[in-house]
Amino acid sequence: MEYWFAIYTKSRMEKKVADRLTEQQIEVYCPTQTVLRQWSDRKKKVTVAVFPSYVFVKFEDDNERLKILQTPGVVNFVRHLGADAKIRTKEIDAIQQLLGEYEEVSVEAFNLGDKVQIQHGGMKGQEGKVIQTQKDKVIVYIESLGLSLKAEVSKAKVKKVGKEEAGKGGKYHF
Repeated sequence: MEYWFAIYTKSRMEKKVADRLTEQQIEVYCPTQTVLRQWSDRKKKVTVAVFPSYVFVKFEDDNERLKILQTPGVVNFVRHLGADAKIRTKEIDAIQQLLGEYEEVSVEAFNLGDKVQIQHGGMKGQEGKVIQTQKDKVIVYIESLGLSLKAEVSKAKVKKVGKEEAGKGGKYHF
C-alpha cells in the first residue's frame, strides 16, 4: 500500500515548497483554494493553502526523504509514535473530493471552551461549547429549551464562532 506523508513548512511557504519539490520530481499535493481577502483599501481574490504550514508528499526511499528535508522552506516531517506519520491515499482522495465539491473549506483546530455553530445536518445553526475533542470529531454541549444535549459532531460540520462570553456562566440561549 502506498502512503503519503505530511511535512511542516515555514509559515506561508506551502506553495513555494510544493513548487520546489515538484521541480525535484517529488510527488506533492498542496491543497489550495481561492478566497476573497479584505484589506483596508481593497478586496482581492487570493490562493491560499487549505492546511497552513503543511504539504503532502509521496516518496520512494531515504534518498528522496533527505532531498525533501533539504528543500528550502521545509521544517520537518510530521511525526507520530516516533515515525513519519503515514496518510492513506484514500484520505488524500477524500480531501481532493471535498475541495472539488465546496468552494471554501476551512480547517480549524478546536479547543475546549470554543463556541461553535453546527453547519450541516438536522442541527444546522445550533450553537454550543466544545467540551471534548477527538481525532476527527468534537463533543459539543448544547443547551436549548432548558435541556442539555451532548452531541458528537464531525469537525468538518462545525464552525468556530467565538469564545464563551464572560458572565454567561457557560450557558447559551437560542
